[in-house]
Amino acid sequence: MAPPPPSPPSVMLRTVLLLLRVLTAAFLVITVALVSTNTVTLDIQGTSIKMHFNDVYAYRYMLAATVIGLGYAVVQLVFTISQFATGTIHPFNYLFSFYGDKIISYLLATGSAAGFGVSKDLKDTYLALIDFDSTDPVDNFFSKGYASASLLLFAFVSLAVLSVFSSLVLSKRPIQVS
Repeated sequence: MAPPPPSPPSVMLRTVLLLLRVLTAAFLVITVALVSTNTVTLDIQGTSIKMHFNDVYAYRYMLAATVIGLGYAVVQLVFTISQFATGTIHPFNYLFSFYGDKIISYLLATGSAAGFGVSKDLKDTYLALIDFDSTDPVDNFFSKGYASASLLLFAFVSLAVLSVFSSLVLSKRPIQVS
């Protein structure tokens, strides 16, 4: 005799999951916008130097982690909207959410850490070498880096909370032995 199918999560839990998925996607969209538009033009002794986000490897990594996370967030948002509308969950989605939330949250955490680290170190280095004061374009460039790393950290926290929920939902499923 086959075990009964697992009951779907409550409406309240599904609503919380949907809101957290939307929040995660919103943080990631804003992060992509901030990182990809981060440029500065420096005028050093009559020479104009343009610095883009892609000149800093850690910002590239942060953008790559954010884009991968955004792709995952969109896929999970579609799954969550589908399960919210129908009230049923495909069994594959339990494991996909469990492992996907864990992996992508780690990726977002490392991207955020890279953004914080490089913003701190490079800002201090540039300010020491070029002798700018704190209101100059270098400060604005790295402040955008801090802001995008902070938003990426918020996306990580929101995805980490989702990871806890997915592990709780997965633990309430009956184990099927074939």
